[in-house]
Amino acid sequence: MVQEHTDVLSFFISHTANNDNYSPKWGPSFRALRQKVQDERPNFSDETLYELWYNRSNGVASIKQGGMSLNEFNEAKEKLRVLSRLIAKECTSANYQQVIEQLKVLKEQKILKKVYWALCHRAFAVMYPENISNIVNTNAFFRIYNYCNNRFGLDLSGEGEWFDLNIELKRALNLAIGTRIDAVTLNMSLWHLYTHFILKKDDTVVATDNTGNDEDELGFEPNDLHLPKNVILYGPPGTGKTYETIDVAVRACEPQAYAKLDGKEESERRRELKTIYDRLMGEKRIRFITFHQSFGYEEFIEGLRAETTDDGSVRYDIKPGIFKQICDDAAFGNAGVQLALDDALARLQEQLAEGGSITLRTHNGNPFRLTYKSGTVFGIFPEQSKKEDLGQGYNAYLKDIRAWYQDNNAKVHNVSYVRGILAFLISEHHIPATPEHATGGKRQNFVLIIDEINRGNISKIFGELITLIEPSKRAGEAEELSVSLPYSATSFSVPNNLYLVGTMNTADRSLTALDTALRRRFEFIPMLPDTSLLAGTTIKGIQLERLLETLNARIQALYDNEHTLGHAFFMPVIQAKDDEDAAFDLLKRMMKNKILPLLEEYFYNDWQKIRLILGDNQKADESLQFVSSVHSEGNFLRLFGADAAEDLQEAGMSYHLSSESKPVWHNPLAYRQIYDPKAIREESEE
Repeated sequence: MVQEHTDVLSFFISHTANNDNYSPKWGPSFRALRQKVQDERPNFSDETLYELWYNRSNGVASIKQGGMSLNEFNEAKEKLRVLSRLIAKECTSANYQQVIEQLKVLKEQKILKKVYWALCHRAFAVMYPENISNIVNTNAFFRIYNYCNNRFGLDLSGEGEWFDLNIELKRALNLAIGTRIDAVTLNMSLWHLYTHFILKKDDTVVATDNTGNDEDELGFEPNDLHLPKNVILYGPPGTGKTYETIDVAVRACEPQAYAKLDGKEESERRRELKTIYDRLMGEKRIRFITFHQSFGYEEFIEGLRAETTDDGSVRYDIKPGIFKQICDDAAFGNAGVQLALDDALARLQEQLAEGGSITLRTHNGNPFRLTYKSGTVFGIFPEQSKKEDLGQGYNAYLKDIRAWYQDNNAKVHNVSYVRGILAFLISEHHIPATPEHATGGKRQNFVLIIDEINRGNISKIFGELITLIEPSKRAGEAEELSVSLPYSATSFSVPNNLYLVGTMNTADRSLTALDTALRRRFEFIPMLPDTSLLAGTTIKGIQLERLLETLNARIQALYDNEHTLGHAFFMPVIQAKDDEDAAFDLLKRMMKNKILPLLEEYFYNDWQKIRLILGDNQKADESLQFVSSVHSEGNFLRLFGADAAEDLQEAGMSYHLSSESKPVWHNPLAYRQIYDPKAIREESEE
């Protein structure tokens, strides 16, 4: 493990191509292409251009996704030759930015279909391996950068983008390692570090085409993630599914902040992760909901809600559900700007609700009086109107103000007055003139966590929107779809910067019994019991790892894998292991109040099977049995006669669960004999 190494030098020396345990096949190809480029620069041959810009696996980094087609390459070959000469000019940040700008121009001119960041990064990696790593995927590189910084104490700045951070990381590593490892070997070692030490920590939430080979590298645009848009974490109780959603949600919302946690001690990492999660929850970029049997479309999408007016009458307003709310927020793209707008609208409403009005002007300079009408509507009274009696005036809906602020082409009611209200908020409440002024044109990611997703009626909750959550059907994608909502009659689509993360307890419902429409649209990540987390922990002679392994092996034999016990049941015991008496008390409570009731539910109070799970049938000493058996054949013979004895031989057996006051619950040997029936009392237990 990397933790065994005391510094950066010892780690990279032990994980290089010179080590018999680490000998990737792609090293010779990397060196050959590098030499070829050095020999030809700056006049590159067609064959070299092919290797730099088209070949999916050129020995430096494999581009399994995001590469260009052969026709596209051939059409753009001369432009790419010019671009390659520019890259060969110098390894500077200014030159890198110039190359990126040229790629953007080629895209605008429709010579290229995309900017092809990964291909550009690969070309720099071939020409300048001393300064640039071959980790062409930006998110993967950020994780390596932060892992090395945290683990090896490199004191890196953390400021800049892919190119600048590469220069900084390689400079620090070269200073620490010296000439002991050449540039190509060091770059291969960095990829080895990523695949074998960084991804291992959370490979349950990585969705890539990675086959496990060291040369695999995926090329995506910088903002792309290794995360599916729709994912469900499933497994038996106590495997940390809800616990894991914090990790997944932060990674989806802020991948760079998530990457900075790599290499830190687990307790510190979790604390900082939770801090980020709480902040994102406060910004409403992450929202959490639990499905249940009575949850429906009206709570999830939109529905009618009764509101009592000031005169005592009842009015039915259309209220958005949590899914529509977060979709609207994600489409807006920036939580901070939206919160500023909502705060400004709330303060304006509060000002008007106290009575009176204010006079504003439309974009054309026409004055109108603005009043408070309800929590969702302003009243509009133009000073110049063709109508003699304005009555209740015109309406300016808050949803229309938000919609126009987000998109000046949105269809809204009374657009002139909406624009006038927004102009007032911009000048007097100092919100950004447009969302883009505050976001730089970049939209933030949002996450909706749906706990216990399998407990809800999916058809009832999602309705016609189940199709819209497919990644290819989302707003901004090639096959974008939208529907007209039944209550508000507005057009609705699901934005592509929204991630849906569900959890599913397989003990409640098997994966095979889940709604087919849901199964097709989500990726399913298993969360299974991890007994390795209990390894090395012994409480009063009880080996927790063996205890859980034995219980689960017996449950699998008598029931199935979906009803096993998760490691999370034992984590409080591990956290208290420094105080062995307190840890043993927690273990007793967990066995009595959590695991035993769960076994009763699994086996429908079949105490004979529960005895088998607990190993009580193998314990010679009855005082160590949690569930004891008592044969009452004589009583049954008196009640039913000798002729019924054969039919009632099973009924003649009764089972008794030891009460909490019985010594068995306080005897460590009773727990040890669950996995080792021949265990005897140790001196430490006396």
